[in-house]
Amino acid sequence: MWTRAELKEKAKINFKRLYKQSVIVCIIVYLLGAIFDGGYNSTSNRVENSVTYNQSQDSGDIYENDAFDEEFNLENKTHSVSEFTEKYSIGGVIENFFEFIFNSIYNLFSGISMAIIVVISICIALIGVVLKVLIFNPIIIGKNNFFMGIREDERKVGDIFFLFKNSKFIKPAITIFFVDLFTLLWTLLLIIPGIIKHYQYFMIEYILSENPDIDRKRAFELSKYMMDGQILETFVLDLSFIGWDILSSITFGLVGIFYVNPYRESTYAELYATLREEAIQNGFTDVNELPGFKTVL
Repeated sequence: MWTRAELKEKAKINFKRLYKQSVIVCIIVYLLGAIFDGGYNSTSNRVENSVTYNQSQDSGDIYENDAFDEEFNLENKTHSVSEFTEKYSIGGVIENFFEFIFNSIYNLFSGISMAIIVVISICIALIGVVLKVLIFNPIIIGKNNFFMGIREDERKVGDIFFLFKNSKFIKPAITIFFVDLFTLLWTLLLIIPGIIKHYQYFMIEYILSENPDIDRKRAFELSKYMMDGQILETFVLDLSFIGWDILSSITFGLVGIFYVNPYRESTYAELYATLREEAIQNGFTDVNELPGFKTVL
């Protein structure tokens, strides 16, 4: 049975041995994460909009009441008669006709413009999802391959792109897409099941970094097996970094960039290495399915 102290001690030894490369890898991944996963926290102030709308409605009511009162003024009635005569003269009718045509065309193109904006927004969102799946997901897998690899061998920063070099990125990228999708759906159902599923799928990214060709269902099956009985301990392992995260916030992220992020990633790599070894010893998998990380695939 693993302990947090053991994992962290091994993790510090590993990432410090290739400290510069580990920091650069984390910077690349976290910058790409900010690009592909950012922008979902924006909110709209509906209360303020509602108040503004109500105020405008009140102003309109006052204006209408004043106009109604003035309607009983004789001078106002005389003015209204002249307006009626001007409005329904030949020139007035022509002017109203062209005004009607102009407004109709304007409203038509306004509707089309809004539809175009909606379509463009949907296309941009879809493009963002596709780019995240085909670019960011393979790099996440490459990052895990890097931190598993430095446990046994020298690694280069460029190794995080190994899936692109071998043209094996589509299948594992789609698998990670389903991981995100299923986790989101469970979270929308209830928060606690979403958290549980997050930890059940925790090892899939590492399994794919070791064997990108593995079947999607088998990757889910392996991860669930490895995490069986480990969810609470892994959750506590995550909580153990809270102090470091607070210190990182105080230093405007500097501690996170130069220490916490590679430290955390190396710790997760040690956790996977431990659970992987247990799965092999129990006969649930073997070295043919999980061949290791001594060399880049």
